Amino acid sequence: MMLGLAIACGMVAGFGALLVVKGAVSAPLRLGDALAVLDRRLPETEEPLPPGLDGLGERVHRRLRLPLSAKQQKLLLLQGRAVGDFFVEKLVWTVAGFFLPTMWGGLQLALGRPVGLTPLLVALAGAVGGFFLADVRLRSGAEQRQRAAVDGIHTFFDLVVLERLANASAAQATANAAAISDAPLFRRITSGLERARMEQVQPWPELRRIAEEWDVPELADFADVMQLEEQGAGLAETLRARVRELRDAHLSAEKERAQAASESMTLWMTIPALLLGCALLAPALLKLVGS
Repeated sequence: MMLGLAIACGMVAGFGALLVVKGAVSAPLRLGDALAVLDRRLPETEEPLPPGLDGLGERVHRRLRLPLSAKQQKLLLLQGRAVGDFFVEKLVWTVAGFFLPTMWGGLQLALGRPVGLTPLLVALAGAVGGFFLADVRLRSGAEQRQRAAVDGIHTFFDLVVLERLANASAAQATANAAAISDAPLFRRITSGLERARMEQVQPWPELRRIAEEWDVPELADFADVMQLEEQGAGLAETLRARVRELRDAHLSAEKERAQAASESMTLWMTIPALLLGCALLAPALLKLVGS
């Protein structure tokens, strides 16, 4: 028993060391990815693979032609992750799910104990489950990331208002506010504004595309107000009022979500009371039925 426990602890420690090595390898930046963001397209597949684990993930994705849906690409963009990093996580969980039961079966066989086909079946099930575990983890944090993006965009609005109060132009105020943070949404806004500046076009259509891409409709409303103000409408107070309206609407939505979460916990709070009532009434009911 102690030997099996020690073997299990050793496998867990080895898997932890593998995860530490994966996290320690930094993902190098590629110029092609930055240009693709400015051009609103995915990186070209014929570009050279980056070194390290991200390159391994890209190679697995391309060679095996593993599917990557538009929803998954949007979630990866929202979390600021590369495609190679996502498939590295898939590879790690798949290998761990397959080899941990296989190693356990091999050690049991080396100790002279009967094994059978159970470790192999568990290994196959673990490999399949590990492959889809990365998808589950990616979707599980989608709502939280979306809420963080909405919170960040309201902070962005406040920064733009402060820049406008400092007599910065509408475009310059937007660019300065977006350059303050390195969050994925702020980086996307910065790249969109830079692309509009290089093309010498108005940045507001680009902000509307980003709002649709990231599912943040508040950014489209902000772009409408800023475009009218830049055209000479003098809507500084209107901008501040609209920002307050968006913030109040966001606060109301958060309160409704918190209220729904509290109401969903009411059922679980009543279950112990129901069990206690049944325990108190059960002896009397049994006595009546027995009599």
